[in-house]
Amino acid sequence: MEQGSPSQGEGAPYAPPRADLSEKTPRPEALIDTGALTKWVKRFLYADMAMAAVAVISGLLEYRLLLRLRDGVVLSDQVIEASYLRQGVVGLVQTLVLLTAMILVARWIYRANQNCRRLGAADMRFTPGWAVGWYFIPVLSMWKPYQAMKEIWRASAAPADWHRQSTPMLMPVWWGMWLLSLALGSGIMQLARHANSMEDYLLLSQVTLVADFLEIPLAFALMVLIRRIHAMQRSACGV
Repeated sequence: MEQGSPSQGEGAPYAPPRADLSEKTPRPEALIDTGALTKWVKRFLYADMAMAAVAVISGLLEYRLLLRLRDGVVLSDQVIEASYLRQGVVGLVQTLVLLTAMILVARWIYRANQNCRRLGAADMRFTPGWAVGWYFIPVLSMWKPYQAMKEIWRASAAPADWHRQSTPMLMPVWWGMWLLSLALGSGIMQLARHANSMEDYLLLSQVTLVADFLEIPLAFALMVLIRRIHAMQRSACGV
């Protein structure tokens, strides 16, 4: 064989590499199936919105009772105890629903990040673990989870060219409401810890009402983002 001529053997140094066509086009079976998880996330976000609405109604009743007490209206112990019991039950159920929704959302974010990689998105900054883990790191949790969610959106929209993709206005709106919700939660804890007058309890009731009301659009915005990302990943995979 003449030196420098291309060889036909697989082991020859001049043989061109074989193209692996199996990974060129994402296949539906390559994705982690998040259909059932997405449905459960949406169900519990709906439940969270419903419980927030119930909490608003219950909170308004509580605020009205506090106003009557401040104005000197004499109420029976049974009325006060019934209001206290109602607030406690609503708060407990609301907390359980919210915690369950948060766990499901965390699992969904982890799997959505994994699927972005399976769709072919390269050089992603956030691993599946840290896309969730940043929520629990003080200070950095103010912006890192938001960046991770934006990356998931972009990589779901166009895995091969995700760096150039934009995100919808709903994304910063959702994150702004999330940060405001955290601030209100912190304020509620501080007010509850130091409340010792009727005016303090009225202020606590007002802030709690705002937090409960905010939970409704916050959960709805997150649900829309999750639903759209799930649809984009299925579309990118040809499903």
